[in-house]
Amino acid sequence: MKRYVHLVGFILIALLAASSLYAGGAQEKPKGPVDLKFFFPVQVAGPQAKLMSEIVDEFNKAHPDIKVEAVYSGNYDQTVQKAITAAKGGNPPAVIVATSISLLEFLDQDLIEDIDQFMVGSDKGFTDGFFPGFMKNSIYKGKVWSVPFQRSIPALYWNKKHFAEVGLDPEKPPRTWDEVVAFAEKLVKRNEKGETVRWGYEDITEDTWTIQGLILQAGGTYANEEGTKAFFNTPEAKKAFSYWNTLVNEKKVMPAQRFYGPASQDFVAETASMMINSSGSFTFVSQSAKFPFGVTTMPGNVRNAFPTGGGNLYIFKGLKPAEKNAAWTFTKWMASPEVCARWTEGTGYIPAQKAAYNTQRMKDYMAKYPHYKAISEQLQFAEKEMAFYSNSQIRQTLKTFIADVLLQKVPLDQGLVSLQKEVDKILEPYSKK
Repeated sequence: MKRYVHLVGFILIALLAASSLYAGGAQEKPKGPVDLKFFFPVQVAGPQAKLMSEIVDEFNKAHPDIKVEAVYSGNYDQTVQKAITAAKGGNPPAVIVATSISLLEFLDQDLIEDIDQFMVGSDKGFTDGFFPGFMKNSIYKGKVWSVPFQRSIPALYWNKKHFAEVGLDPEKPPRTWDEVVAFAEKLVKRNEKGETVRWGYEDITEDTWTIQGLILQAGGTYANEEGTKAFFNTPEAKKAFSYWNTLVNEKKVMPAQRFYGPASQDFVAETASMMINSSGSFTFVSQSAKFPFGVTTMPGNVRNAFPTGGGNLYIFKGLKPAEKNAAWTFTKWMASPEVCARWTEGTGYIPAQKAAYNTQRMKDYMAKYPHYKAISEQLQFAEKEMAFYSNSQIRQTLKTFIADVLLQKVPLDQGLVSLQKEVDKILEPYSKK
């Protein structure tokens, strides 16, 4: 009798366990659409938000089992902070567009999924279709952690009318640092009081992006692969900062302080003849400029090189299995050649997918804006953007240093020594990672 009771008990336990697994386990299909939140770095109003809403709506119609809600969350920094706060509160976004250099910050807090786990079966080799330069900030310690989306590189814009006015060939922009200085000296204009009314050249000195390109072009680098060590007090970095110093303080052909928006405004207003700005500014310039202009990559020095920029797609941790799979489906859609081409058409960002250039939409865009071809043809020179642990703090430290040097508050050599010490101190906790 005891054996019988034990046997019945064992069978009941097994049946209950199986029933529980079926009822509440991972195999159960959701009863309705899987809801996903997608954080995107743009203000609520504006053409980019409108275009993104259209793209997300089309995804939802094509995937009735998934419902994506686009959350427009301000600029990149604001978007990252909102996503981190939401994740720590137990309500993470499923997918987020954040800068490619946000990777180490996310990894340090264990917030994101690796992409390799999704690239199986028919999705194996998914990231092989992206330009290698755009993948460099997606990979850390052999794993892929993000998918390139809205990407950009620094670009040189020049006013062809101004070139012709001063006897320069409108079809031949400067291709070296020395030529930039020489051309800018011809293009700069001053009034009878000696005040500058037209700058020969402008660069983005209020950010840390384009100076990275100058350090690379001088033959240097700014960080190790792990993002735990910086290289600022070097001959190559000194050469890069000295070049800016020459343009600003010696030749006086470039303003000491400029950010992306003001530089673009100066260029289309014809108060600057040349500028370095994001390739993402191309749409604004092409729609606003009332004069013929050209665009190409940054002029080089001992080598041609420039950092990539822009945003990648990240999938956050803390999702249920169905949400996780849906997030990957959405990420693939957003990074598809057709969506990449459409986003380029509406924004000017560079398609990260090689196959986007084979779409009819992209062919039509490049026929309309032949200048854009010069940018896409130079992507083999694209390098990894500067990425550190505590990246935001280091970028702010570098911005302060740049301003102090260009405004002549501190000598360059002295400033480089202090900069290196300060950054080393910030990175000290991560030196053994």
